[in-house]
Amino acid sequence: MSDRPWNDEEEIVQTPETVSSSRYTPFQQEFLRYLGISVLVFIVGCAGGFLSSQADPAFGESLVKLFKEMITNDIMSDAPPLLALQLFLNNLESCVLLFLGGAILGVVTLLVLSFNGIVIGGILEVVRGKTDIVVMFASIVPHGIFELPAVLVSSTLGLMLGRAVMLELAGQGDASAQAYVLGRLFIRYVVPFIAIAACIEAFITPAVLGMVA
Repeated sequence: MSDRPWNDEEEIVQTPETVSSSRYTPFQQEFLRYLGISVLVFIVGCAGGFLSSQADPAFGESLVKLFKEMITNDIMSDAPPLLALQLFLNNLESCVLLFLGGAILGVVTLLVLSFNGIVIGGILEVVRGKTDIVVMFASIVPHGIFELPAVLVSSTLGLMLGRAVMLELAGQGDASAQAYVLGRLFIRYVVPFIAIAACIEAFITPAVLGMVA
């Protein structure tokens, strides 16, 4: 096979033997492998944050305070259009860091993803004790079904970028060409999901909360 990066717009021609041995191209197999790693790291981070907050409520409260200072700040009082833009930019910044952080051999990507998991897990434990379960789900699920996949895909692409850098350092690949392909996938799939999540959180989530709160 060619060692050039997979182009998602190309038609991959497979022989019957190739199709029978695997339903996925090498690129897709690599993507699924690193997606699994991303999901695992995120779940472990969430569990760690949840259990730590449960054992030490002050830890959970500190995470809530940190989240408000770093993420929401005063933007939640903004008008919906401005709120959607601010949420989009905040989440875009986080996802870009997850993706480009992979250039440092994937280390930054794993650290940021773990940190996000810890914060989310810790906050969920704090909110669980103070908020009705229906309200909690209503405030998270509508936009979360788009935001979480965007985060995990960003991390996956970041880890793939890290692998491409390692291969180039070993003289076995072209990281810049692979980064171009991965960057196009980021723009095509991650950015729209972030935009949809921001619009839902700004326009729809408040209405849903108004019905269940």
